[in-house]
Amino acid sequence: MEKHGVPFQIAKTWTTDAIYRETKNRIAERKSEGCLTVEMECAGFLAVATFRGVKFGQLLAAGDDVSGTEWDPRHTEEHMSFPERLFWLSVEACIRL
Repeated sequence: MEKHGVPFQIAKTWTTDAIYRETKNRIAERKSEGCLTVEMECAGFLAVATFRGVKFGQLLAAGDDVSGTEWDPRHTEEHMSFPERLFWLSVEACIRL
């Protein structure tokens, strides 16, 4: 990521399997625990990787923002091109492993 000038953070994430559970109280609780992100797939992938004994890492591209008082869907043209860029950076990172 640094090589390509892409800003990033290594962060703790909150994973949940149910949509609309990001209530104000839960968000505040998870933030107090140090979580910077919330997503819905990481735990399942981690469970499979652990079971199979393989290395696991996940790159998250923020699709929306629930940290404020209102939901921000982030549907901008610039944001929509980022997932593809992140995909190709991920491919390069895997090749380097």
